[in-house]
Amino acid sequence: MFTTKTFVLSGNGEYLGFQGQEGLFSVFSAKDKQLIKCINHRTQINCSSFLTDNIILTAGHGGFCSLWDMRTWKLISEFQDDGALHVTSVGHSSRHIAVGSDSGVVNLYNKDDIYKSSCKPLRAVMNLTTQIDSTVFNSTGELLAISSKELKHSMRLINLHSLKCVPNWPTANTPLAHVSSLHFSPNSGYIGVGTTKGKALLYRLTHYPSY
Repeated sequence: MFTTKTFVLSGNGEYLGFQGQEGLFSVFSAKDKQLIKCINHRTQINCSSFLTDNIILTAGHGGFCSLWDMRTWKLISEFQDDGALHVTSVGHSSRHIAVGSDSGVVNLYNKDDIYKSSCKPLRAVMNLTTQIDSTVFNSTGELLAISSKELKHSMRLINLHSLKCVPNWPTANTPLAHVSSLHFSPNSGYIGVGTTKGKALLYRLTHYPSY
């Protein structure tokens, strides 16, 4: 069984991936909605992503992260997120993978390293203390936004050049409340923040000149 609440879309728009029960991940054609393939992650899946048009990442209980090749539908690599009991969010850019856990830690990996079973993170971001719900990169891969909805104001921006949190935003006075979702505009000029109160907040990132 799967629900429409937990699905991901491939970058080329051709595939839909649905997270099911007991580790089931089902891939459908986005065009005709026909089932293409079901794969089985070793534990319950909490999050997933199409890393490329051919590679799927599934992750969840036990900290296990699995990589699947859609050309053969075989498991090509697997690693355990460093220090994680359960993986709750994954995000990726052209160079990095962000893996968030139920402890509030976000591990940043070099994208090429995750094909090694013994891969280690470049940095562990420990600025949040409750379950990570969102890990979203901007279009250039220079910024990573992370958030947790359990506590108020639990959102941070990570500068991927320094691998450190942006110090001047958000601040204690930024009215974020409980953040439930995040997304950057196509050219990173804005970041949208959804809250559990049903509000959508839009902030201008002046470092980027256009929408």
